[in-house]
Amino acid sequence: MLKTIHLFYPSFEKGGATKNLVRIVNFLLKKNIKIFFFSHGANKVDFIRNRNLKIINTKPLKKLNFLPIRWNLAISSMINLNSFLKENKKNSIIFSMQSHIPAIAMAKINQTKIVLRNSEEPLGATLYADNRILSFFVLFLKIVFYNFANKIIAISSMSQRSLQKIVLFKDKVTLIYNPYLKKILKIKKKKKKNFDNFNILSIGRLTKQKNFPLLINAIIKLSDRYNKINLLIIGNGDLKNFLINKIKPYKNIKIINWKNKLDKYYLNSDLFILPSYYEGLPNVLLDAMNYEIPIISTNCSGASDILQNEYKGCIIPIDDQKELEKKIVFVMKNYSIAKKRIIKIKKKIHMFSDKNLIKYYELFCDIYRH
Repeated sequence: MLKTIHLFYPSFEKGGATKNLVRIVNFLLKKNIKIFFFSHGANKVDFIRNRNLKIINTKPLKKLNFLPIRWNLAISSMINLNSFLKENKKNSIIFSMQSHIPAIAMAKINQTKIVLRNSEEPLGATLYADNRILSFFVLFLKIVFYNFANKIIAISSMSQRSLQKIVLFKDKVTLIYNPYLKKILKIKKKKKKNFDNFNILSIGRLTKQKNFPLLINAIIKLSDRYNKINLLIIGNGDLKNFLINKIKPYKNIKIINWKNKLDKYYLNSDLFILPSYYEGLPNVLLDAMNYEIPIISTNCSGASDILQNEYKGCIIPIDDQKELEKKIVFVMKNYSIAKKRIIKIKKKIHMFSDKNLIKYYELFCDIYRH
């Protein structure tokens, strides 16, 4: 009987992946599963209080300070994981949510079964990486190592197809959507908007992956014709200073820090835009759908799963500024149509319900038994 899960998540970061991790951990604890959690910064997160949760806080290794911090923490967590497996291997599996290659190595060395949860579409993440050569090398390692995993969880259909291309057996990859546990909202109807006063919202980490320059450039271009179009970006990240300097001449574009409570920003918005190069399953799209805000998204992983066939007209090619501008103008001029479409597909949020948490538990038990 499965009693213990060694959870490998070396570099704890704020964002959608972290929220889903907390939901999965809390659910497993309620199933009386003991969890050894290998991570840096996880002790700052509000998990439910439970004696079965033990957080092994990973610290960067001074000898490896020349490496990127994420790599350093992955190696440090790998060493901790190896030590714990020597004494706590019985009735257990490894569940890796990040830095899978060192986790797989430890699983094979200690003859322990391992399940991966791949939150990004691997081919897209490689194509749009800062360092292409290094990224293709990492992709090569994934092709080799992922085949040694017992199961790989994809969180979108695009990610599933991509992962199936890099493993020998397609049935090794299974699709489990993220659990969306927020209450389904009842939104008061807004009056038809005057598109000369139009508020656009975008939320995410200020990193290359999210491609905010695409969105900013489109708004700058449209501002020549629509002088009251406004853009608000909420997030933190490495590109914050670069983006703030870029928008300085434009009073209608603002960037603010991440907030824990975002309700008022969603309620004050007329359009939500996701300009990313790649994603896992973007929770922000589910949030925007819940608030019944029309959406435009690039064709990144997860977008088509969430927006469905009825709304695919507002999914644009990746990094296509002209198409983004066209879609923004379309929504502004046909707001009632866009609003009706998003209300229609809101009913499909149930696809991302807490039933997906049960699928995680059942999968772990099945992998352990076989």
